[in-house]
Amino acid sequence: MYNNQHADRLVTLERQAQQVEAKIRRLRTDLNWFERFDLEINRNEFAKTQRENQILRDQLVKIENSCQSASTELSKAEAEAKLGWSPVYWFSSKRNVAVRQVATMRERLSLFKDREEEVKSQLSKNEQAAQRLSDGIQDYLRFDSLQMKIAIAKYDNELQELQPIIEETRVASAHWEAVAGAVFRNWKSVCDELGSVNQDIAEAEYFDEQLSSASTSHERAGIHHNCELHFGPRQSSPRQVLKDRYYRQRKLEQEEKKHSLRLRDITRLLNKKIRNLVVDGNNLCYRNEDGGKRHFIGLMALKVLVPRLVETFDVSIVFDPGICSQLKITEDILQAMFPEARVQVMPPNLTADHTVLAEAEFSAETYVISGDRFKDYREMAAVREKRVLHVVLHRDSVQIPQLQILLPII
Repeated sequence: MYNNQHADRLVTLERQAQQVEAKIRRLRTDLNWFERFDLEINRNEFAKTQRENQILRDQLVKIENSCQSASTELSKAEAEAKLGWSPVYWFSSKRNVAVRQVATMRERLSLFKDREEEVKSQLSKNEQAAQRLSDGIQDYLRFDSLQMKIAIAKYDNELQELQPIIEETRVASAHWEAVAGAVFRNWKSVCDELGSVNQDIAEAEYFDEQLSSASTSHERAGIHHNCELHFGPRQSSPRQVLKDRYYRQRKLEQEEKKHSLRLRDITRLLNKKIRNLVVDGNNLCYRNEDGGKRHFIGLMALKVLVPRLVETFDVSIVFDPGICSQLKITEDILQAMFPEARVQVMPPNLTADHTVLAEAEFSAETYVISGDRFKDYREMAAVREKRVLHVVLHRDSVQIPQLQILLPII
């Protein structure tokens, strides 16, 4: 119902600014890379890497051939080194030579394999480096630095346009918090407690229904026990809990209404929902005295109040007929006393009440200032929609609580 919408908007705007800043950083990083990139050096490095890779491929072919030859020779030596079927061959010089060749060929094949892995590893690294160089060259050739600079300028402008809006929203959020924050938190706290009390009432009613349905004293004792477990010590009676909670509920509802009305008045001002004010002129020319008597004070209160109102609102003042004779001035002089407001004096036989309310009938942003409750005009929109702001005239000050105005009468 009530919340600091400026704070919510501030979060959205700051997130938007962060996203724009991130885009600018990425674009500047890419542009810096482009400006530092040396195409000639990278092309030479790419060509050098390609030559080295070709040398490594040639070496790899030779090593693979050597591995194949060594593997063939090893297989032949292993065949000759086998014991065979003849005991005479077991101890022959031919077999002895073959056994020694097997060990030598295995060591040689292992060296070839190791070298093959080294060359493959180096070739793989070189090919990856060549691919990176090739990709970098292609990215450089495709890179449109002019479009990149245009994009950066666009986002810079967007960020510059956002900054004053963010600052204005931050100020508005801080102002909302300073004016309405404490009232909002009090209202929210009351609402939360009221919700908890309503929940207690629902649960106590359930225990009371169970108690009414219980057929034995043992069942009733169990319900009382469960009630005390739920609500706390010495709260075993559902009806007593209901009595306490109903009392607390009434108190909280009164508090919630009070805080809600105050918040409504504050947020109407903060959100600039009040733009036009219609002042019941004659009503502010009288102050209530002890015993219900009304004392005519003339324009004392209006002279203090109207200059303050016109600083923020569009103001019109409506007087009953006869005000000029009471004040012993002309209507032109009356208008001249309030140059920044519109002054209207009703013709004879017409009172100002209906006209004051009629001016606010079709505009939700128009409010009435009066000490009158307008009980005879409850059908009028300003009365129905609570757009009548009540003025309080003290002996030496004028006050409009709903506008947070309190001014001394000199």
